[in-house]
Amino acid sequence: MISREIRERAAKLRADLEYHNHRYYVLDDPVISDEEYDNLFRELQALEREHPELDDPNSPTRRVGGEPAAGFSPYEHAERMYSLDNAMDLDAWYAFTERVAKGLGTDGAEYWADPKMDGLALEVIYERGRFVRAATRGDGLVGEDVTGNMRTVMNLPLTLRGGSVPRLLEVRGEVIISNRDFAALNERQREAGEKVFANPRNAAAGSIRQLDPRVAASRPLRFMGYGLGRVEWDQPLFAWTTQREAMEGLKGLGFAVAPEARLCGSADAVAAYFRELGERRESLPFEIDGVVAKVNSLEMQRALGFTARAPRWALALKFPAMQARTRLDAIRIQVGRTGVLTPVAELAPVPLAGVIVSNATLHNKGYIEEHDLRVGDTVLVQRAGDVIPQVLSVDLDARPADAEPYVFPDTCPVCGSQAREDGEAVRCANETCPAKTVQRIIHFVSKAGLDMEGVGRRWVERLARDGVLETSADLFTLEKTALLRYEGMGDKSAENFLAAIAKAREEAPLWRLIAGLGIRHVGEQTARTLAAHYADLEALGEATREELQALEDVGPIVAESIHFFFESEDALTLIERFREVGFWPTGGPSALAEATEDAPLAGKVFIFTGSLPDMSRTEAEALVEARGGTSAKAISKKVDYVVAGEKAGSKVAKAQKLGLEIIDFERFMELLHESE
Repeated sequence: MISREIRERAAKLRADLEYHNHRYYVLDDPVISDEEYDNLFRELQALEREHPELDDPNSPTRRVGGEPAAGFSPYEHAERMYSLDNAMDLDAWYAFTERVAKGLGTDGAEYWADPKMDGLALEVIYERGRFVRAATRGDGLVGEDVTGNMRTVMNLPLTLRGGSVPRLLEVRGEVIISNRDFAALNERQREAGEKVFANPRNAAAGSIRQLDPRVAASRPLRFMGYGLGRVEWDQPLFAWTTQREAMEGLKGLGFAVAPEARLCGSADAVAAYFRELGERRESLPFEIDGVVAKVNSLEMQRALGFTARAPRWALALKFPAMQARTRLDAIRIQVGRTGVLTPVAELAPVPLAGVIVSNATLHNKGYIEEHDLRVGDTVLVQRAGDVIPQVLSVDLDARPADAEPYVFPDTCPVCGSQAREDGEAVRCANETCPAKTVQRIIHFVSKAGLDMEGVGRRWVERLARDGVLETSADLFTLEKTALLRYEGMGDKSAENFLAAIAKAREEAPLWRLIAGLGIRHVGEQTARTLAAHYADLEALGEATREELQALEDVGPIVAESIHFFFESEDALTLIERFREVGFWPTGGPSALAEATEDAPLAGKVFIFTGSLPDMSRTEAEALVEARGGTSAKAISKKVDYVVAGEKAGSKVAKAQKLGLEIIDFERFMELLHESE
């Protein structure tokens, strides 16, 4: 039995720690020192260790994270988590408000407007004021249970504050990382030799979807509430009637909400707020990509209802991509694993959307010619989707008098071999080019290949350039002593490096090996198909073009590419090397069924029509394939999603007749994010 005194002390310590967490992480106004906080925390830890009967899943000590999970369980949302329709300009906003007024039979409405935070959408659930569940949005109907990871988020209340607490409360919000914390996180990643994150959104989403809650606990995650699911009160008198009341109510219960949110009395007031926030965007502590405006009255929201994918009472007003002018100092050519020569713009460093941009892709030879890009030009740069830097245009009026047209090289900058045009690409013809070798091994260990988490790109590059790794198979012969010769490779890093390779040797399925080979036109989905029909690499290498073309997902071009790869002496040598080092996964129908279960877009068929704002159709199809989906060329009932870009053609009309789901590019990117 535990004495009442000990129980009361533990309860007080938990209450005090949650109070100080709220002061520090929500109000940004701590009232005790870190040392005082640590003393309270350690005292509670000691009590819970000495008295296991005090166990409480919502204790502040649980925020450090528990044991890794085997996987995420599906969670069915009681009320669907809808997406939002978008407005790309204020004309679309005013058209939306006219529809709202017509739907309500009024002259207008009040709107609650808040920043559209760029994070991972989640639902957190409380029963009798205690945190019990958290789930990602998923497809809106079914998400993933990430309760263990969300319990580690320091500003999320584990027990609700205040005297009037709903019997049941579902809060929708975003998991984010502030710009300041993101910069510090990436610095720590660099120092540890780990990958850096492209943006705060990716870092937040990736952290929540880690199976080990201790990883989430180590990341500076924050939860920002923006809306409600189900709310049930014991005392209906306390029920909220407006969006504003709900947000103020959540704040009173201990949740963080966007301080920049405000009530707007008219459509014009929302437009003014949108312009103001756009001007202040770069000074905000977290990344935003627009404004969300919601009809303030909850009764009016219920009256307006929903379309198939979005509420009729809310709209996201998106900011234009951030742009900046800078100087093009040089054009550098990179050589990829398939020999493609990719031009990269070296820019005078310029701040843009919270980062310093000094490089941007120029795509290919044709892009340079189309835009007549010259070294010394003043160029307009934007971060596509606020992530990928790209050069948009040239200011011809600012062009230096001595600027010469750029001559794309006809030889490989790495090995000096002849480079030949191949469609839009220019490729190095030398199959033994050192740059190809390095990039092939990097691809082999990447998520698109063996997914060797812990085997960093920079280390692979160093080992390959030094000749320690001549082929991908050499990874399986590495020894700790060879790694420790490198400055910056410590004992623990070397152990993690070798452990990741050992795990791949034991667990990697045949389809991952096939994908990791870097065969042109063979991505994840095609690799899965091949692994389902062939027992091993040797059997695949003996397949004829005709046999390959008989498989789903394999057309004449892909079949020719596979056949060409397995005819080369280098491929035969590599395959024999895999056998020598004992890395020889096998395939077949049962192996494919097992591997496909976890593919996030497995079985989903996409078709693209019109021009996409941030990427080519080929790039979009590759993203789908990398997640287990497939891309179709013709409209049919087998298609799950029709992605309509600008100037979409007749495919949209055909899709409508067939009742297919038509989505815009933004929704497509959301699906990809949700699948990560």
